[in-house]
Amino acid sequence: GAYELKAVRKDGTTFPTLAYVHPIIENGKEIGFRGVMLNISSRKRVEEELQTEKSFLEHLIESAPEVIVQTDHKGKLIRINSEFVNLFGYTKDEAIGKSLDKLIATGEQVKEAKELSREITNGKVVSTETIRTHKDGSIIDVSLLGTPVIINGKQVGVFGIYRNISERKRTERIQKLIYEISQAVLTTENLEQLFQIIKEQLSTIMDTKNFFIALYNKETDSLSLPFFRDEKDQFDSIPAGKTLTAYVIRENKPILLDSNAVSKLEKEGKVDLVGTPCKVWLGVPLQAEDEIVGVISLQSYDDKNAFNERDLEILQFISNQAGLSIDRKRAEQNLIIAKQKAEEAAMAKQQFLSTMSHEIRTPMNAVIGMTHLLLQEEPREDQMEYLNALKFSGENLLVLINDILDFTKIESGKVFFEEISFSLNDMVSGIKQTFIYRTDEKGLNLLLEVDSAIPDYVIGDPARLNQVLTNLIGNAIKFTENGSVKIGIILKKELNRSVDIEFSVQDTGIGIPADKLDYIFESFSQASTDTTRKFGGTGLGLAICKKLLELQSSEIKVESNPGEGSKFYFQLTFKKSDTVSPKVITMNLEESFERLKGKRILYAEDNEINQIVAEKLLVKRGVEVENAENGKVAIEKLAAGNYDLILMDLHMPEMNGYEATIIIRNSKDPKIKSIPIIAITASVMIEVQEEIRKSGMNDFLLKPFNPNELYQKILAQLI
Repeated sequence: GAYELKAVRKDGTTFPTLAYVHPIIENGKEIGFRGVMLNISSRKRVEEELQTEKSFLEHLIESAPEVIVQTDHKGKLIRINSEFVNLFGYTKDEAIGKSLDKLIATGEQVKEAKELSREITNGKVVSTETIRTHKDGSIIDVSLLGTPVIINGKQVGVFGIYRNISERKRTERIQKLIYEISQAVLTTENLEQLFQIIKEQLSTIMDTKNFFIALYNKETDSLSLPFFRDEKDQFDSIPAGKTLTAYVIRENKPILLDSNAVSKLEKEGKVDLVGTPCKVWLGVPLQAEDEIVGVISLQSYDDKNAFNERDLEILQFISNQAGLSIDRKRAEQNLIIAKQKAEEAAMAKQQFLSTMSHEIRTPMNAVIGMTHLLLQEEPREDQMEYLNALKFSGENLLVLINDILDFTKIESGKVFFEEISFSLNDMVSGIKQTFIYRTDEKGLNLLLEVDSAIPDYVIGDPARLNQVLTNLIGNAIKFTENGSVKIGIILKKELNRSVDIEFSVQDTGIGIPADKLDYIFESFSQASTDTTRKFGGTGLGLAICKKLLELQSSEIKVESNPGEGSKFYFQLTFKKSDTVSPKVITMNLEESFERLKGKRILYAEDNEINQIVAEKLLVKRGVEVENAENGKVAIEKLAAGNYDLILMDLHMPEMNGYEATIIIRNSKDPKIKSIPIIAITASVMIEVQEEIRKSGMNDFLLKPFNPNELYQKILAQLI
């Protein structure tokens, strides 16, 4: 036979052996033994190692935090660990030998589970996230890793690992819920849509078979139910009374109640039950504009553990979002009303600006145009001084008109500031010369004090500075009857590349009450209700100054006492100019102007003065001009004559410039169809300029136009 024995070495140590022993028989008697003894120390060591590894593996599987299972080739469980019992609720006796797919999958899950098992059986490793069912019927989110068990090239079963990911999935669903509801607050058109989305999203993380939103009417102490879903009851509205909903409103806090807690409140007289009793009820206040306007509630008739404190927190978030939506809907209604009023006001303003644009610019065109014509007639030296002052005033008035007529442009910050070199001394001297006639008429002293430390030339926007100073000086003269108006320019700080300069205008006029110092800078506002009647003005001047300075990072300030006068002052930063003796750079356009000689221009304009100004300016350059009093006449003359270009006024009787241009651009005569057309407009509105482009005109010129600009616009189309 074969025996495992321990053999003893000479030194007394032992080692395992396998002995094969056979008896020696002689004459029917055993007279001895013979055999072979093998040292099996290595084999024993391997067996012990295998047993250790097996024990370790079994311990590892048993103590693993994930569910570990093994099935045979038919899908029946042959091994599970203790975590399987914890996760799915089945004991080892209940699970071993059962079909894994049928045990922990129900309904649609079974089909999906079998498909996964089939893939694994065919040798594929599967990793996925899915759902499985607990013994008690509850759903569990799990991740699954399944791999085939192959021995000697043959698939003999499946090895699977399940991990509980319910908490992570719940967190993801909550995040999605928060996002979807937050978006719905902004996008839904009405509360009914929002409430439906709330229910749909809420159902992804909790039981919403019994869900309602109640709105509270404080005056009637009643509850309306714009959204109500319930398995047992149906209400449209109910008296608030002592309902659980009213209890939440009174307590003004989220409440989670089981049936025992509800019974206790009922015995204490705090609530009266309405409808079918439930196992658990939770409700949170719904607030809008810091006022409780209702309650959002969930309840369960079957499971007392259906909801917990975490669910209460989520419902509270949803309530806050619903409250925001109610606030938004109310705000939208108020906004619609305000928008209607604003649109009416904007329309009135637009009509006013359109009318003023045409009415002011038309005579301005004549004033500036005639001034240019007179300056070209070689006036006497004394006349030149007056004409230059007239030209200076007209051009500055034009800048002011531009901003007044498009005041919204200033308010929105869409004013662009130039950076050109100019002399502060020359500019303020020109301003003083402009106003000297007005101060002389009123018997006022007009003083100018310029700090000698101020650089001769700086880089900035002289037109905008001129606009602010002109406005302030004009106001000072307007509101001063005796005394003086003083213009002050002081160097406040000088750096390597820039200077900070303070400008001030001080008068000895009527002054401003302290409580009106801020009010006077508001648009269309003046310090006193009788100011307009006594002194005139629109109340826009200081508002424009304030905006223009703010857009240059500056601030206008004022010091004033009633009866003692006022001082307006502000500070601006200018870059230093390298110009030593700058002169007004005028381009020598005479050679270009020679090309205008002999050109024939048709001028469509209904204002005779504008016709005279344009005609004289153009005839001086050798241009032949023919006038048309409206668009209809212009089309007739264009068909009968031969012209190189049309100057087209936009606003004319019978047929305006837009209508005439469209007819011309649709002409079958190629020459007429392609004739250059320059619009003449009094409007600075962006909308008008866009309409000019759409109608097919080539360019536009604003009234009142500068002669050189007129020539250059024409040359650009003819050359």
